[in-house]
Amino acid sequence: MRRGGPKTNGCKWQVSAVTPRAFAWAATICMFMLSPDSEFPGNGVGQLSKINYYEVFRGYKCVLVTKWADPHIQKIVSEVNSFVFGKSGTTSAKSGSTGPMEDLVAEIDAVMAAMDAAALALE
Repeated sequence: MRRGGPKTNGCKWQVSAVTPRAFAWAATICMFMLSPDSEFPGNGVGQLSKINYYEVFRGYKCVLVTKWADPHIQKIVSEVNSFVFGKSGTTSAKSGSTGPMEDLVAEIDAVMAAMDAAALALE
């Protein structure tokens, strides 16, 4: 149902479902909001808490991307889609809209391993 006012960014960008990255971002921001840190650091590490927000985000995203088709995660995705987008949460791993995530798991694992190796080489 369309309401008055300007189009939302979701409508402008034709976004109709949450993504693993959106969930990871939200979880990381929640952690930051509950931390003693007063600024979101450019280097990814909280000044007071010493929480490495970059690694937290990366870890959450990795788990969500690799486990996106899990029925428990899909139930949560459906509920969030319903709440945020006002629909019954039709996005599921079986519907085809999240299918490409399944196909990229091996590639994402390889890239993340390469990033970890590069980070270790710098230390």
